[in-house]
Amino acid sequence: MTVSGPDFRQTWLWRQAFLTPRSDSTTEEQEFFRTQYLSIRERAAQLVSRIAVDLPGMTVHDISHLDALWDTASSVAEGAINVNPAEAFVLGASILLHDAAMSLAAYPGGLAEVRTTVAWKDAIARLALASEESAGEKFDVENPPDAIVQRIVPDVLRRLHAERAQELAEQAWRTADGSQVYLVEDSDLRRFYGPTVGQVAHSHWWSVQKLEQEFSEDLGALASRTLNRVDRVKLACLLRIADALHLDSRRAPRFLRAITNPSGISALHWSFQERLARPHIELDAVVFTTGQPFGREDAEAWWLAYDTLNAVDRELRDVDLLLQGRGREVLKARRVKGAGSPEMLARSVQTRGWRPVDARLQVSDVPRIVENLGGSKLYGNDPTVALRELIQNAADAVQARRKYQKRAADWGLITVGLLSEGNRFWLVVEDNGIGMSEQVLTGPLLDFGTSFWRSPLAMEEFPGLMAAGMHAIGRFGIGFFSVFMLGPVVRVYSRRCDKGQETSRLLEFRGGTSARPILSPVLGEPVPIDGGTRVEVLLKDNPFQAGGLLYINSYSKRTMPLAALVGAVAPNLDVTIETMVKEGSQPVARPGDWLKISDFDLIRRLNPNVDRPEAEAPKADRALMQPIEGADNQVFGRAFISPSRYSYSADGGWVTISGLRAGRLHNVEGVLLGEAVTAARDAAQPLATKEALARWASKQAELIVESVKDEERQARSAEVVLECGGNIGNLKFVKWGTDWLTTGEFQDRLRSSTEIAVSFDGEFDYDEEQDDVHPKEFREDFEGAEDIALVLKHDGGIWRANNSSWPRSVTGLPRWSDSNVAAYARDLIRRAWGEALQEDEEDRVVGKVRYSDITRHVTVFRAAEEDEPF
Repeated sequence: MTVSGPDFRQTWLWRQAFLTPRSDSTTEEQEFFRTQYLSIRERAAQLVSRIAVDLPGMTVHDISHLDALWDTASSVAEGAINVNPAEAFVLGASILLHDAAMSLAAYPGGLAEVRTTVAWKDAIARLALASEESAGEKFDVENPPDAIVQRIVPDVLRRLHAERAQELAEQAWRTADGSQVYLVEDSDLRRFYGPTVGQVAHSHWWSVQKLEQEFSEDLGALASRTLNRVDRVKLACLLRIADALHLDSRRAPRFLRAITNPSGISALHWSFQERLARPHIELDAVVFTTGQPFGREDAEAWWLAYDTLNAVDRELRDVDLLLQGRGREVLKARRVKGAGSPEMLARSVQTRGWRPVDARLQVSDVPRIVENLGGSKLYGNDPTVALRELIQNAADAVQARRKYQKRAADWGLITVGLLSEGNRFWLVVEDNGIGMSEQVLTGPLLDFGTSFWRSPLAMEEFPGLMAAGMHAIGRFGIGFFSVFMLGPVVRVYSRRCDKGQETSRLLEFRGGTSARPILSPVLGEPVPIDGGTRVEVLLKDNPFQAGGLLYINSYSKRTMPLAALVGAVAPNLDVTIETMVKEGSQPVARPGDWLKISDFDLIRRLNPNVDRPEAEAPKADRALMQPIEGADNQVFGRAFISPSRYSYSADGGWVTISGLRAGRLHNVEGVLLGEAVTAARDAAQPLATKEALARWASKQAELIVESVKDEERQARSAEVVLECGGNIGNLKFVKWGTDWLTTGEFQDRLRSSTEIAVSFDGEFDYDEEQDDVHPKEFREDFEGAEDIALVLKHDGGIWRANNSSWPRSVTGLPRWSDSNVAAYARDLIRRAWGEALQEDEEDRVVGKVRYSDITRHVTVFRAAEEDEPF
């Protein structure tokens, strides 16, 4: 047997439990439990020696660390805590096992067994999602590259080690001959004390509050060996404090650091721990001191020591409160000297050449930052954005519950209501999703910039959720704060779907972000009966008046129904949405119905301002709506080309992100699916592939030829078709004289001609500097010349958010100096007349107003003259 470092058998706890004569135990009892502990220690030493292999860079976690905990536990227990031999055995075994699972050797099946755990599947899914979102890189989660495995193993072992420690006392390993070996050889001890040893070992990662709940009763005596009971709360407190206090140079030997060369945060841990002396007790305080002061180059390590010792201080204070409340023994120490004050701590944990001052970057006006970055400064003054964000949060919660409880893909409900109290109005958004615990309500929900779904807490609260494929819409952790755009009074009722009614909580904001919210328990209504969340906002603006949620604009002075607004905000969400009405509820949208409802109903959902009946809608429009699909039938949208005469028309369809509208389409009516590229979600990248977009655009050209008789609209549509990489087919696209021509007709004219004058600026408008006629005469009497061709000057772009290059970023088409149709026409001319053609800019008569010629600058193409034969 090997003993490392100071002899643990000389510590006060060891001697008073196993060596000093006791009135409650015989020497035989002391000898038995001492011998059994040493037997376990010999095996555990071999197990923990593997930790450095699987978690390289960590400070010492071998047997020397475990032996040292007898010393740190003794320092806070001496003269204050009585530990009988049975308790010392349980405490010692728990010390041996508490970190032993931070090695693959703790799993009889090795890495293959670890890869079957929920923690592994969550970690690999989380890393895969982060890799795809940040770098656009994907990997096979079932067979990840070795580099990914090496990155995930340490994280998963750390996450699992405390839980796995609970099993080690009773776990068997098989030898080569098939026999079983155990850490605890004595089967009676293993069966009786094994579960308690495992629980105490596990408890070092629990909250202090959980200790008393889980260990409400002492463990009785093992009748064949002792009359002594085991106080599990006391032992769990000793373990966690002993572990927390072991921060001295024994855990970070300088030579070991030199040969392992840890990096990053691990290097900082080594740097500060190698300087710390063994802690000692002064009155009721633990005192840490340094042999070698921290120089300026070690300032970051000093601050890590400061933060770590503050955490130890909180542990000591929480444990003291727990033990004081039990009315039994308490520890000698209840705080860390100097904790909470950098200047005070620097007196014992010394620095050289610099002085620690808590001058970290601070935000003194947090409410103002939140309002600026999470409200109108980010989202603008559109109140519907806040509604969208509330619906998005509700949709994420429903999706999470579907994944967590393996419910159907269309399960779940979001209900939106507008409740009146006199002249006050409350907006209500309620879901039957996964719900929030008190920890989430008071943590990630209020942590500006932190997305719960992408945090480690999500994996702790809902193990297996990430592995089940949870992909939240929310990514930036700021959406909830947009609610304060609507009003400063907000109530959030929530209960986790897998917890009882007694866990329901109300988080209430009475003064926006400037006042502290109030947390209180709540039973019954209005908490969703089956779990979920309900958000209520007292609207600062009357929803039916200017600036209000339902107000359309100052010109028409109209309002829209709540159901119409909700449908417009979330036109293709994959969760059923209803609105509250007096009679109960009114359906708004169901998962996938945007692909099934009539073309007109979809347009009306997207643009609720449309007030004409379906019968008055153009028949051509009703025949054009088509899905945008990939070769594998993946749907990217449902839309039709509807070219606008104006570059910045407010009409058009929408790009949606996970079913929520994000930005306007131009020249297209309907829906294109997209992904967010900004935190405000006011810009998105449509997801349609090059092939899917081109196939849809070409089909649109065919349908427009069949159903649209307006030749000018055909020409405008041709510009959009080409923008999307499609084939214009038989669409009219160029006007020669008074005739609109298709591609074939234009080519025929070129074959019989040697010259063509083309205006690439579209229809001719009145020019007061050139035209010697009255503007009214020009508008009413202008007649174009038969030998002049014109191409409409039309913006065929369909997505112009934030100067996006889409769809050219997927079609690969160049950006022409004029238009797609102009480039198309030029190409046809070159094909007909060859590259030797002449191209000149000239002033030509392009038409007449009565007897007055109208002259404009045009481009003249001339076919090259053929050489005369000799």
